[in-house]
Amino acid sequence: MVALYETLYYKPDKDLSITRLKYTSVKTTSKELHNKRDHIRLRDTAVKTTSTDLHRTRDHTRFKSTSVKTTSTDVYSKRGRPGNTIPVDWSFIGNKWRLSSICKPYTMFINRKDFPLYKYATNAGSVKIFTHSLSDGISSVIRRAGAVELNTINRVLYQLKQDPNINLIDIGTNVGQHSIAAALIGRNSIAIDAVKSNIEHVCASANYLNIGLRITLIHNILSDSSGTRELRYTAGNSDFGLNHVDTDGIWDKMKRKFSGRHFKTKTVQENSATLDSLLFIPQIQKFKKVFIKIAVEGHEHRVCLGAKEFFKRLDVQGIIMEWAWHVKRQSSEIIKNLMTEWKFKPFRIFRTTQFDLSAIQSNLWPQDVLWLPIKNNTKVKY
Repeated sequence: MVALYETLYYKPDKDLSITRLKYTSVKTTSKELHNKRDHIRLRDTAVKTTSTDLHRTRDHTRFKSTSVKTTSTDVYSKRGRPGNTIPVDWSFIGNKWRLSSICKPYTMFINRKDFPLYKYATNAGSVKIFTHSLSDGISSVIRRAGAVELNTINRVLYQLKQDPNINLIDIGTNVGQHSIAAALIGRNSIAIDAVKSNIEHVCASANYLNIGLRITLIHNILSDSSGTRELRYTAGNSDFGLNHVDTDGIWDKMKRKFSGRHFKTKTVQENSATLDSLLFIPQIQKFKKVFIKIAVEGHEHRVCLGAKEFFKRLDVQGIIMEWAWHVKRQSSEIIKNLMTEWKFKPFRIFRTTQFDLSAIQSNLWPQDVLWLPIKNNTKVKY
């Protein structure tokens, strides 16, 4: 633990914030780089650098006119040792938002087998995050490949970068891949999940990386009404990416795709909230313009049904939605009708471009669909 800690972070001198430059042949000591008020001054060097050349913005340091690159790991190491910020976490219970107590300092989980630290790499940079044990499908892929559905994550980052005022609503956050990546590029996110253990993992990672101020956590099922819903867990809680709300026939579809033994027979009641109710948490003031990522195992249509005021009041710049569970289900028609009403159009996702799916039967649409606002009065037919 000590070796890992010292590898990731320097020990700062008193009243001194240290920046470490990685992946460079230039050896830089702590005396050569240090902060002073609102700019960085290089000392003991023949190169004269002004505060115009090197300056600090709110959450990152930008180097101008230099070939040295700073990664997101370097950026957040300048904030000091891990553990300074813990996200706010909410739960909607009894028709009221209540502050939760799920979030704990990452140090409470550091030696647990179900909280391993693995490298997580996207276009936002490379850091380490807490995942579930390797019996969990998503966590095992992160360990092996560095991320799950990397192209989708990078596309979310691309959409966020189109406007500095766009923040992220991450519905079905799991271990927080999208929210963490958004925070690493300086954006805020609201990360929502029905599973307590998922919330704990996102919180631990945010605390460890000192990005807790940029992530608001919500422990609820998101649906079309508040109250409670039946949530089905996988057997032995071994696969946190397949827990699902048992409604509208999704259980039958799950059983056909996976063995019924993959899931628990009995469901558990969990509290539910709506996207409309999200309008009443104080953090929503930072989310006037949003991009939405939604992956809730076939419950996406119910989430949309609970979002009519949300789409009226907020400027939704786009949605990436998991589509596979809606193939040949009535839920697909509900989603398409709502998107038509809200003037959104479906696309296949590529790296920085997209292909219009409007003329293609929705049963042939890909795993994930990008919905973008229609910028004119063109009517969409499916």
